[in-house]
Amino acid sequence: MVRTRLTPSSSFIQELISIPGGEILEKCVACGVCTASCSIASGTSHNPRQLMQKILVGARKPVLESDQPWLCKTCNLCEDSCQYGVKLSDVFEIVRELAIREGIIPDAFKTPSQKILTDGWLMASAYSDYVADEREELGLSSRLSQNNSYTRDVRSKYFDL
Repeated sequence: MVRTRLTPSSSFIQELISIPGGEILEKCVACGVCTASCSIASGTSHNPRQLMQKILVGARKPVLESDQPWLCKTCNLCEDSCQYGVKLSDVFEIVRELAIREGIIPDAFKTPSQKILTDGWLMASAYSDYVADEREELGLSSRLSQNNSYTRDVRSKYFDL
């Protein structure tokens, strides 16, 4: 008996597959090994299998509005254990990119990103004379500045769409 593998065919899947690296989605069978090996799944709401199931059935809006793709810490433990060679961190990166294009960024990530784009770093408000003195004692410059060209490139790539 020859087994035929069913390939998901929703427009959302086709959209993700058309993005470089997205073709890996066709290999996923949502077996759950990824969640079992995920280093943060047991301590968070992050469940790679559930997210992959939503992707595979074409649930575009719930996937793009989910915090789960943003919780992946790209440790690749799921990839190491996946017998089909699915690179979930790549899939989640594609989902994040698509969400960013549509302006869907969870506040927990949007706020720090905006802070970095404004101040050049997250800890600008925590920088003090004490920190400056400590840096000088270590032989480091006490004057920290923002890399404006990098910030401009990041803003144009991800935020000025």
